[in-house]
Amino acid sequence: MALEPGSYRLYLDDPRPDGSSVKGTSQWVPGKVLKTSAQIVAVEAGDTAVAPSTTAFPAKSFADVPQKLQFSEEISWLASTGISTGWTDPNGTSTFRPVTPIARDAMAAFIYRLAGSPDYTPPEISPFTDVPKSNVYYTAISWLAAQRISTGWAQEDGTRLFRPLSPVARDAMAVFLYRFAERSDLEKPATSPFADVSADNVYIKEISWLASTGISGGWNESNGTKTFKPYSAVNRDAMAAFMNRYALMINTQP
Repeated sequence: MALEPGSYRLYLDDPRPDGSSVKGTSQWVPGKVLKTSAQIVAVEAGDTAVAPSTTAFPAKSFADVPQKLQFSEEISWLASTGISTGWTDPNGTSTFRPVTPIARDAMAAFIYRLAGSPDYTPPEISPFTDVPKSNVYYTAISWLAAQRISTGWAQEDGTRLFRPLSPVARDAMAVFLYRFAERSDLEKPATSPFADVSADNVYIKEISWLASTGISGGWNESNGTKTFKPYSAVNRDAMAAFMNRYALMINTQP
């Protein structure tokens, strides 16, 4: 197919492990997605490029993620694509700690890797006073700030905090993914899809977008309503599910 000039990455339209590999029909996506080590193809004006019929990556997972665990496939996808490396334990195994809340610094790393670990030179002066250059995720967090995916918290002295070790709340997760998807063109909805998120919530647009894309369905309550629990922390297993759904959705979003 003919492509506009630029750099492209291969996107897997069904990036889930089948027990031995992560497979999917390859598609072309400008810029963004998905595999940290995916091939980048530069396309010149007038070129015609054909994606291979399938692309496969070795499937990986973690010692503390049994197959019967909810979201085990999504967590394996996260490992297989290099978005999460987990922790290496003294016995040599890798663990994911699925029911641990994901910290804001790890969330930054996940999104940066989901973007393909773009070439980016972080600034000499940190955008956040609580994220020194020595921070292991300094590049990812600085990139998140440069992309306006996270603005942090403004302080009275004019500086900003990122609070890298704080858990990511569900409303903040919605904002991060919404900004990453560059959906600022969407209108604020008149009604909320969730009973516990009012129509005047500061993040109603982002949370409603999350529901409309299927990234988060919330919880079905006994009275027939759905709740989002916007201030609850996001566990790492749920984050794997959210990012996997985002990856599946991003190439076909309206």
